[in-house]
Amino acid sequence: MLSDMNNIYEMLKDVCTRNADKVFFVRENKTYAEFLDTVQRRAVLLTKKFDIKKGDVVALLCSNIPAFIESYYAILSIGARALLLDTGLAHQEHINMMTRTHAKLALADKTHTFDCDFPMFDIENDDDTDAADFVAADVVRSDIAQMSFTSGSTGNPKVVGITHGNLLALCEGAEYYKHVAKPEFIFYGFLPLYHIYGIVINVICPVTLQGKLLLQPVLKPTEFVKDWKQYKPEVIPAVPRIWEVFYKKIVDEARSKHLWTIMRIILALQKPLRKIGLGGLVDKVTKPIHDIFGGHTRVLVSAGAPLKPTIRKFYEKLGFSVGDCFGLTETTGPALFNWAVPKPDGHGIHYAGPLKGNELIIHNPDKDGVGEIWFRGSMLMPGYIDNDEANAAAFEDGWFKTGDVGMLDAKGRLIVKGRQKQLIVLESGKKIWPEEMEDLYLQNPDILAAAVFEYKINDKVVPYAVFQVKPGTKPEYISLLIKASNLKIAQYKWVKHFAITDKELPQTSAKKIKHYMVKELLDKGEYQRFDG
Repeated sequence: MLSDMNNIYEMLKDVCTRNADKVFFVRENKTYAEFLDTVQRRAVLLTKKFDIKKGDVVALLCSNIPAFIESYYAILSIGARALLLDTGLAHQEHINMMTRTHAKLALADKTHTFDCDFPMFDIENDDDTDAADFVAADVVRSDIAQMSFTSGSTGNPKVVGITHGNLLALCEGAEYYKHVAKPEFIFYGFLPLYHIYGIVINVICPVTLQGKLLLQPVLKPTEFVKDWKQYKPEVIPAVPRIWEVFYKKIVDEARSKHLWTIMRIILALQKPLRKIGLGGLVDKVTKPIHDIFGGHTRVLVSAGAPLKPTIRKFYEKLGFSVGDCFGLTETTGPALFNWAVPKPDGHGIHYAGPLKGNELIIHNPDKDGVGEIWFRGSMLMPGYIDNDEANAAAFEDGWFKTGDVGMLDAKGRLIVKGRQKQLIVLESGKKIWPEEMEDLYLQNPDILAAAVFEYKINDKVVPYAVFQVKPGTKPEYISLLIKASNLKIAQYKWVKHFAITDKELPQTSAKKIKHYMVKELLDKGEYQRFDG
């Protein structure tokens, strides 16, 4: 029972022992027993060769390969702390992060190894140690298991410490969905493992749910599709940007064959069509799309940023179960799921919500029910490490102030309006949420990405947009699309000033668009402006 366990290694050992002969790493054909053996041998290496002890910090700088996960569990098994380093940062930033956390060692693959004063060891090394020498540390739930930096390297980033108790609470929450993500299911793993959602969906959940894991170190959609066809995974997690890309590709393909209109009609009417015996017509529309994902995919998970409602509804109409999560590094990832799934007893549909042992409220809501999202519970970090000022600002009466603003609908689903700091407030006092506007304009297939933000035109605050479009697209054409979309919303929200580019908009490692960088590039004249 998870409730009786003291640390995350106990969970790993229990699952690996019960599933010893079953495959865990799919591509490598490595069993749970072999997985545990490698973890224990790596732990022996860390203690004997590098003298790593309980409380020491060991950095991980690595792409999505089994050695990352094996080393992660090895670090935690001896009571040390895993420092997760973003592979996309500059090496000086890695050095700064290791210095600030007093890291004793870095485990890195050959691609990310660099010269520095810190000891650095090849994470893919085949350890010449004996698992029989392994001794698990005396670790309790309140001990820190992993550390991550927020805000990249800008300003003074905070250090989030996630405890063994936080991770075990995640395991307990995940078990609620074991009837949806079943033990034999293959989880696809291309989300960066250094990101909290990579840890959640590719390090912790496949183990606690006794599944299989197919890792992909190369972030290329062509590689994804190749894997899906060969291995046919049942669970595919991704960031919203990826789901948007595939949505656009599907729509473009349907449009090129003049099938988009009939496709939308069939999807909208699929229930009555099946009732009158025309289910084959529905399958003719949905099957080719399911085949893109390998034909066996049941669950799509979206994490790292709010999934646009248009995109979520599209995939749900295609028959996928879409787990749309909300959370932060500070909440050990998925604080809440917007997920329409059957209840474990099979009776009715459950719209998920916060995972077991956690709660979420809308603080100080306005007349429309919109307010800041506050969270508390077993998955919430104990606080930022060595940062009393940040903790004083972030916590109130045990509640964590997320900085995100949203509301709950009639079914209890969280609707995220956006980051509080990105809210556009017009001189009239009216408010505009960039997320809502971006979702509206992204419904145009010719707009590949969108960033809406507050801007000043002739000393007047207006909503401004920068759109990523297909090469050769004229701003006059985009203007027509924007005017048509504007007719669906209140006039004060209309975007009348915008710029276009055929280059990808700057993004974080989680594929969130960096609005502040888009604005900077706009001011530098990097985009083609169209001011009507």
